[in-house]
Amino acid sequence: RHGGALGEQVLGKGGKIWGNVIQLGNFTMFLPCALTFCAQSLQGIGYGIQGFDNCTANYIFVVAIFCFLTTQVRTVKHTMVVSVLTLFSVFMMGLLMDIAAFSDDNPKKVEALWFGNPKTDGFMSFASFMGGVVIPVWGYVPAFLTVELASVMENPQEFDKSLYFSAGLMVAFVLFVGIPVVVRWGYDVGEVIGITQGPTSYTAGKPLNSAFNVFQLIGNFGSYMLDSVPLVRFCQKTWDKRFRDTWGGRDIGLYALYTLPTFLFGLILSLISPSITTLLDFSTALTVPMVSHIYPAVVYRRFALDQRAEASAGIALSPTSASGGTKPVPMWRVMYTLVIGSICFVVCMFKAISGIAVKELRPPHFQIGCPGWFFYWTSS
Repeated sequence: RHGGALGEQVLGKGGKIWGNVIQLGNFTMFLPCALTFCAQSLQGIGYGIQGFDNCTANYIFVVAIFCFLTTQVRTVKHTMVVSVLTLFSVFMMGLLMDIAAFSDDNPKKVEALWFGNPKTDGFMSFASFMGGVVIPVWGYVPAFLTVELASVMENPQEFDKSLYFSAGLMVAFVLFVGIPVVVRWGYDVGEVIGITQGPTSYTAGKPLNSAFNVFQLIGNFGSYMLDSVPLVRFCQKTWDKRFRDTWGGRDIGLYALYTLPTFLFGLILSLISPSITTLLDFSTALTVPMVSHIYPAVVYRRFALDQRAEASAGIALSPTSASGGTKPVPMWRVMYTLVIGSICFVVCMFKAISGIAVKELRPPHFQIGCPGWFFYWTSS
């Protein structure tokens, strides 16, 4: 099931369309991001692949083959092994970041402030602050997959435990990885740790850099799978409701065919995007606050109001049985979620637009292709 199915139950056809557009749009827009992240991780292992000229586009074609194969997993419940490997990889990446921070000094270190940042230009300081706010907005994946994950659980009411666990991990990584790294290396740590200027731990060929990129590759591979599986399943159900879903050659071929449109979209966009940051910024701004905050709050508020109206007319189920055995959520929490989501939308949109409108924040160059097969290249 998808978020749109939940919206249809409460808001009707309009709620279904809205939910599917923002959620499946998020999945679709993140596919090229995940492909590029996987390619950059493979590129960072050792000295890279000989003959690839250190060009990310070449690596994209390699990882695309394996990412395409992941869609044959077909359902979220079949991703358990990769999910466990991804969790292990996240722990290892955190450990390696701490090791790098405490074993390598940053000659370009600028001390972080308790609030804000040391940039002297007011606008650039504000833009940097807003960029920092955006990262945790798109970094919390469970909020995108709540319906998908809960619908395949034997006891969906226990999904809260998963949210508490994942949220606890996020806080723990901020406390035990994020803060120590910033204390050691200063405020200007790269959005991706490997691009931090000054330390040498993430130089090509260094064992720590290679190990980090191996685990980063596994983690991003898992991210691609979790995005593509529900997306392709939605396409299959839309285009072929009579699909037999067997592992015979015919069904494998058909499912691969249903995979092609979104796969090719992700592949092409990953090759022509001027910057992975630009793509991620707009994907985040246009879909994430809607999926994780605004849409759930609107749906639940309407659901609660409908239940109250029916209860006053004497025709409703009890609050607990109507919501599947769970206690109703206080309305102030629903409105709080809606307000936070609206703020996140404004912040993310500011980051996305300023990233292309302000010269100092634009990507340094726009490149399609690699040496020997450039289609387009320009320098800002």
